[in-house]
Amino acid sequence: MKTSNLCAVLVLFLLVLSCADTEDQEVNIVLIIIDTLNADHLGCFGYYRDTSPVIDSLAASGILFTNCQAQAPWTLPGMASIFTGLAERSHGCSHYNGLSHGLDPEMPTLTTILKEQGYSTAALVNVGYLGEPFGITKGNDYFWINEDGSDNADITVDTLLDYFSSNEIPEPFFATIHLFDPHLPYDPPSPFDTLFKHSGTNGVTEWPEIELCFDPVIIEHMTAMYDSEIRWTDSQLSRLFAGMREMGLADNTLFILIADHGEEFMQHGDWGHAHNLYQQALHIPLILTGPGIEPGTVTPQNVGQYDLLPTVLEYLGIPVPGHVEGINILGEIPLDRVIPSSGVMADTSSAACLQGSMKVLWFVEPDSSETFNLADDPGEMNMLTTDSLLLNEVLSYWAWPCICIPTTNEEAQIEMKRLEGLGYIR
Repeated sequence: MKTSNLCAVLVLFLLVLSCADTEDQEVNIVLIIIDTLNADHLGCFGYYRDTSPVIDSLAASGILFTNCQAQAPWTLPGMASIFTGLAERSHGCSHYNGLSHGLDPEMPTLTTILKEQGYSTAALVNVGYLGEPFGITKGNDYFWINEDGSDNADITVDTLLDYFSSNEIPEPFFATIHLFDPHLPYDPPSPFDTLFKHSGTNGVTEWPEIELCFDPVIIEHMTAMYDSEIRWTDSQLSRLFAGMREMGLADNTLFILIADHGEEFMQHGDWGHAHNLYQQALHIPLILTGPGIEPGTVTPQNVGQYDLLPTVLEYLGIPVPGHVEGINILGEIPLDRVIPSSGVMADTSSAACLQGSMKVLWFVEPDSSETFNLADDPGEMNMLTTDSLLLNEVLSYWAWPCICIPTTNEEAQIEMKRLEGLGYIR
């Protein structure tokens, strides 16, 4: 048996054991957020490369949601949706009018709600957008941040395990660990850099000038390096799970894995993310495994990032605030529900809605729309006649009032150079 497969089997074994009877105990929560993780680049979604043996094993030990839609195509608004249960138009935590807007200080988050319920809280994050000025990760008893966390997954995992081992952590606990490694630049550490391309990065870890980005050789190279970053991050999850098991912390823990957004590789004439609402940037993984979760469950209905908060709260028996827009996806999921997305960082704003297999994108300027049937055309290459009913849903969503007062204080502004360095502003 290959080492990677053995590793995956061991992780699956450990996590299945963790689903033992815990009826009389309060369940711990570990939320794993992997930045820039496109669902279609994972083995459990049918990808052709062996990028994710541990994540695949995690999916096999619990519930895999095969159609999870991000509420935005980049970190700041996507993370806000995960932690608030709101769509981007409702929380207003994004970049517009030349400013980065943080979360309303009065808006409860998953962290603050669980803290009020007696949970000890910790967060380890690797990007400035999750720092204190933006408010998304407020309410933690322990907070650790590295604002440039590329290829930092090993350090982040070590820090969380050290936190667990060196402190008498009162249970139940809620721990968030954010791994930034699949984000640009694609510079995986050795030996992962040569897994899918023998020559490794050859010093090319960023996209070149746009005119050269359409070169199939460039696209293949960048895709291979991105896949290697995923495999490196996946290997560190194995260490996290093994370490928690050794400390006796896995048996009564619900593990959640999700991404903030995906990544594009020139499928629609662009690379990276944040600039449009095609599925490469919006289709993300969502996996839950732990006490009471039936192993090997696959859920194909459409769900969203904003469903995470109400799902966790109802799983724990905690009331869901009335303003929350997501639903408990461990219960019945309506087949006809509409999942919205917005929040592009571009001169031209846009929004999208997904219902069943039908998706409509609407562009503010010029006023235009695109309709796709993702069942027949997952790559969104063949536009259909406008779906007027779903277009009306998009226009209605765009008109939703923001129910928060997003912050625009000077502390919450990120310099243009930093945004440019991350590929958001070009």
